[in-house]
Amino acid sequence: MSLLTKKKQLIVERVIVIKIRSFITMIGFIILILLLGGCQQINKNNITNSDNKDEKIIEQAKATAIKHLKAEYELEVEITGEKKLPDYIAQKVIFEGNVVGNKEQHFSITVNYTTNETSNFGMSPELVEMIKTEGYEPFDKEKTTNR
Repeated sequence: MSLLTKKKQLIVERVIVIKIRSFITMIGFIILILLLGGCQQINKNNITNSDNKDEKIIEQAKATAIKHLKAEYELEVEITGEKKLPDYIAQKVIFEGNVVGNKEQHFSITVNYTTNETSNFGMSPELVEMIKTEGYEPFDKEKTTNR
């Protein structure tokens, strides 16, 4: 075999090796893209499930807050805002709202969604006055429940 044919054969072998490496690299990138795309889909499903769970928690806590305000002070209220705290901080939802038909009589209340207990009931001065005119003492637990 001549020197020229050996050089041609080496060049052809190198070209084949380069093409094979390029093909393997391309296949690797395609597999990587498919894996990342699949992981994103799984992550979207987890976020959707988490959102649905949070919505159920908020709705249950909202019902607890409304029921508490109706039982304690005979108030008809509407909830205008809510915020679920992250689980690592507390299992609570904070609500804001007002008495139906009177936006000046606004409040905030926190509900622990694992125990359904209410706490941190904050009231505007207008709501405090209205509660007092109805015969309740909003800052004395015994007088509130024993009207």
